Amino acid sequence: MKRILTVTLALAAAMTMLIAFSGCGGAKVPERLVGQWECADLASDGYTDTSFYALTIENGGVFSLYDEDAGNPGISGTMEGKDTGKLGILELSCEGEDFDPPVCWASLKKNSRIRYKIMADDTIRLGYVGIWLTFTKVE
Repeated sequence: MKRILTVTLALAAAMTMLIAFSGCGGAKVPERLVGQWECADLASDGYTDTSFYALTIENGGVFSLYDEDAGNPGISGTMEGKDTGKLGILELSCEGEDFDPPVCWASLKKNSRIRYKIMADDTIRLGYVGIWLTFTKVE
């Protein structure tokens, strides 16, 4: 009986450590990035029209940046990044056949790093190669 109890406690401890270290149930992206977002009219380059983009980011890191007017896919997949405050890096892993990044991010690859800035509770910026897209949260 003592041996069964010891084995059971050891298994319970191992499972607890596995869950704690694997991040099971934890967000893969900063909580303040999660939600539905609309893009500002222009990218930071001042001339690339981005008014038609919408962005969805889920707590588990699944995201989609797409043309909300035409319904055309842009890029989608998963993103991962630590909450480092108002500025940080996101690792993108895009999936699927439809890979059409914004024109100002033409060199974006299916596996890329982008930067994020949290401007306010309802505004974020995502940047790649020095060009930023600004998004406002949709309520």
